[in-house]
Parts: sequence; C-alpha cells; structure tokens
Amino acid sequence: MEKVLYNEKILPLYYKLGMSWEGLPAIEPGQFVMLRITEQVDPLLRRPFGVYKILGLGAGGQGSEGSEQGIEILYKVVGKGTKLMANLKPGYTVDVLGPLGNGFQPISKVGSVRQNQRIIMAAGGIGIVPFYLLAKNYHLSSISLKLLFGGRGKDDLPGLEDFKKFGIDTAVSTDDGSMGKNGLVTDLLKKELSKKGDCVVYACGPKAMLKAVAKMAEDADTPCYVSLDNAMACGIGACLGCAVKIRGQGSGVRSQKSKAFSPYKMVCKDGPVFDAKEIAWEEI
Repeated sequence: MEKVLYNEKILPLYYKLGMSWEGLPAIEPGQFVMLRITEQVDPLLRRPFGVYKILGLGAGGQGSEGSEQGIEILYKVVGKGTKLMANLKPGYTVDVLGPLGNGFQPISKVGSVRQNQRIIMAAGGIGIVPFYLLAKNYHLSSISLKLLFGGRGKDDLPGLEDFKKFGIDTAVSTDDGSMGKNGLVTDLLKKELSKKGDCVVYACGPKAMLKAVAKMAEDADTPCYVSLDNAMACGIGACLGCAVKIRGQGSGVRSQKSKAFSPYKMVCKDGPVFDAKEIAWEEI
C-alpha cells in the first residue's frame, strides 16, 4: 500500500496524482501500474495507469519534483473508478502493482543514432502520459525532440506546460481550433514526416489516431512504435483480456504446452508498446 501525496485538478477532467513508493524501482517510459483505490468490492478490478513522472530519486536515477520517492500519474475522469480517484486526499492509501509491461525502445535499439536524428512524439489527449519520462531521458542529449500534441479542445491538453518548461519543441492541434492548429495531430505528423533527415515516431492516443500514425510512418519508411491502451484486468497476461491481433505467424505467440501458434499478443505483458508494423490494424 502506498500513500497519496497530492491529488491536483489541472483541467476540468484531468488530475495529477502523486503517490509515495518506498524502494522505488527503475521505471521505463511507457510502463504502467495497476491501481486499486478502495478496499470495497465495487469497483473490484485494478485499473491500469501509465507512469507520468518519477518523484524524488528513483532507482533509475531519474530525479524529479519533490523530495519523497514515488510516482505521479496523470488521469482523466471518465467513469466510476476515476471519479472515486478524484476524491483521494493526501494521506489516503492505494494498492499499487508494478511497474508492468514493456516501454518505448531506446533510440539506440531502433537504429544507428545519427547527429540529425529526430524523435517525434505524437500524443492524443491522455496519450501524453508516457512522453514526459521519454522527454526527460533525451532532452539534454544531442537527439532532437519534437512533440505533436492533439486534443478535442484546449481543455484536453493535459501536461502541456510541463513540456514547455523542458523547452521541448511543441506543435499543438485541437479539433475545435481553440488552441494551436485547427485539425488533427496526424496533420502535424504529415508535415514532420515530409522533412529531410532520419526520425523515429513514438505515438500514444486513441486507436483511430494510432492506426493513422502507423500507416503514415509505414508509407514514409519511418520506424514507429505505438503504446496501446486496451482494457485489462490483471496486468500480467493471465486473464487474456487485452489481446491484440498481430501480423503474420513469424511474430506470434506459441504455447509452451501445445506448441500451437496464436496470432495474438497481450497488451499488458507483451506491450503496451509495440512496433507499429506488428499490429494487425485492419482488425482494430
């Protein structure tokens, strides 16, 4: 059980929840935790939340805001569970399981790192969550960072100020034109992919957005990694509730007992970050 440090409302539907974590493990950008916020039966299952920030000095040396070790998650109030979360007060306790899953590949593992290499982070709404740690890992390096951030309106761009404080080159789009360019984040990506130089695209957001981003990156012959947000109950690959269909039998999952091939992977265990070329987007 971990202690709530703060629970701040930052936009009409968005909150930042800080929690202590004794013996904080190393956490990679894109990994998540499973939270149980009440001892009551309803809601019964844990909920998955991406790790937004590291508080204090974690095992990975990722110093951040505050002096007490812990994590910060950024969440949107959308249902019963998150409505209960919005009422959490400092000193309350929550049950945290994690860190879980596989995060974004370091750019050194994606391909050879060149001086003009760029990382393009494409985020839609709450999909901004994994990119704070990613930006923190690279903002003092020679790698160029570009954040493309899209939302329905100006109140759907949580954490934007955090990236501005980093000095990250940022382009914003909103569906209603209330901030930045009037349009979709994929419009911004199209412009970026037309520029010269090598780049890698990391994306997180609604599935329709990710499907479009994957297609654009494939057409541009650009490496692309996406973070999927499937509903999940266990977080460790046991319940099989977050299965996603993948392309081809060469990259599937083979049962250790029957040796039978399964064209599915688990978002919680095998992801949530996948090479965009792995996913059978036509099935999503």
